[in-house]
Amino acid sequence: MDEKTLEQLALEERREYFRKWRANNKDKVKKHNADFWKRRVEQRLQSEQEGK
Repeated sequence: MDEKTLEQLALEERREYFRKWRANNKDKVKKHNADFWKRRVEQRLQSEQEGK
């Protein structure tokens, strides 16, 4: 196998693993997404306050 094919297979394997992980851990994914957006809003509000 050449290097490109090997990299492509590794990428597909990783995607499949994480797809299954997300399907089995929906609660963790939901919490992570909620935390991400909460931090994002806090950063935006903080930057708006600094700009004033």
